[in-house]
Amino acid sequence: MKIFSALLCVLLIVSSGFSFANGNSKEVKAAKIIKNANKVEDAFTSRGGMEGWTRVSYIIDKDGTTKDIVVFDYSGKDRYVTKATKLVKNLQYSPALINDKPVTSAQILFVKHTYSEAGHSEGSVTPAFAKEYQAIIDALTSPSANMPSIKISIDELVEDHTKNLNEHALAAWLKSIYYYKNEDFLEYMRQSQITVDLYEYLPIAILAKSTVNLFQSQLYYGNFNGASETLARMGSIDGLNLSQQTHQQFADALKASKATGSANVTKGQLSHLGAWSQAYDPSTFKVEVSQGNVDSVELRCNDYQQKYVEGWENKIEFPAQTSDCILLIRGEAGSTFDILEITS
Repeated sequence: MKIFSALLCVLLIVSSGFSFANGNSKEVKAAKIIKNANKVEDAFTSRGGMEGWTRVSYIIDKDGTTKDIVVFDYSGKDRYVTKATKLVKNLQYSPALINDKPVTSAQILFVKHTYSEAGHSEGSVTPAFAKEYQAIIDALTSPSANMPSIKISIDELVEDHTKNLNEHALAAWLKSIYYYKNEDFLEYMRQSQITVDLYEYLPIAILAKSTVNLFQSQLYYGNFNGASETLARMGSIDGLNLSQQTHQQFADALKASKATGSANVTKGQLSHLGAWSQAYDPSTFKVEVSQGNVDSVELRCNDYQQKYVEGWENKIEFPAQTSDCILLIRGEAGSTFDILEITS
C-alpha cells in the first residue's frame, strides 16, 4: 500500500513548547502524522477533472487514531466531505504528549483534492473561465455595478467553469471582492482565507492583496490566532518578499489590536455546512448569537474535550491547565455569533 501524504496541507497543528499554569511548567509536544494508509487511487477525488478542498476538525486519541471528524467547510461538492472523512480516518499519529504522557488532542486540516499523483493541481485556467472571470472583474469595478446580477454571474462561474484549484483560488478572490462591496465582511474574511489557503495557485499580486486583506479582517474580528498564522505565512511564502520592517509593522498592528477592549470579542459565522472551527486561547467565555441558531459549542484541547448543547450563552470555562484548544461551533448554516471573553 503506497503512502500518500502530499494531499494533506496542515493549516493548524497544535504547537510544541512549554506552557505555564498555576506556577507549574508543562512540556507539550504536538501530535504528528506517522502513517498515511490512504492509497493513491483513493486519494484522487477529482472525478471528471473536478478538484476541490475541505476543512476538517478532528480529535487525535491517546493511541494516535483519529475520531470525532467534522468537515466544517468545503468547496461545494458533497463527495469531498466523504473523501476527506475517509482520508482523516486513515491517518495514524504519534499522540500529543504532556510531560511525556500521551493525551488526546485536536487539529484542523485543510485537504486539497487534486487529480495529480504528486498532490498538486495540474490544471490551468480555461478560456471559458478566463472570459467570465474578466467580465465579472470589469462589472465589480464599474461605478454602476449591479450587485444582484454580479452574484448570479459568480454563481454561474463557480458552477459551470470552476473545475481545478487554480480556478477555485481565483473564484474565491472574486467572491472576496463581491462580499466586501456588499459589506458582508464575515463572508469576505472567509473568502480571503480560502484565497490564501490556495496561495500556490494565485498570481503573486493577488496573493499579496489577499494576505493583507485577510490579516486586517482577522484583526478587526478578533481572530488573533488566525492573524498570527497569517503573519507567519507572510514571511514564509516565496514571492511575497516581505521586508523585515514591513513584517514588524504587521506584528505591531497585531500587538496593538490585542491590547484594545475589543480584543475580548471574536466574531464568527457558520459555514454552509453549519459549522465553524478555529484555535482559541483558554478562557472563560460565552457565545451570543447575532443571527440564526447555534446548536452546540465544543471544546477540543490537549487532554480535554467537552461538548455543550446548552448553557453556552451564559458561561463556559476551560478547566485549569488546558492548552492548545480549538472551538467547534455547530448550528444553522450562515448563523453569526460573538464569542465574548468574560474577564470578571
